[in-house]
Amino acid sequence: MNINPCGDRILVKVDVVEEKTEGGIYLADTYKDKYQAVETHGVVERVGKNAWEEYPEPWAKVGDRVIFRKSAGVAHKDGDDHYRVMMDEDILAVIDD
Repeated sequence: MNINPCGDRILVKVDVVEEKTEGGIYLADTYKDKYQAVETHGVVERVGKNAWEEYPEPWAKVGDRVIFRKSAGVAHKDGDDHYRVMMDEDILAVIDD
């Protein structure tokens, strides 16, 4: 995959709720809705060259796990991987492991 975000946008690989368990049991929509917050988390994959230019220091970098706005950016699917291209300001927090 070669997606390079332009300007002040970033590319995040999204954590998605699985539709079935490892044992092959399909999860109910109510379960997925309850845990939809997982789909607002992900890992920063790439950063546009103008991201966070208005700030003295970027608050997220490639490899950081982040929380972002539920409606942030544009979704893109590449095989089984889900991505979002979003504005730098859509990042709400960095998750420290």
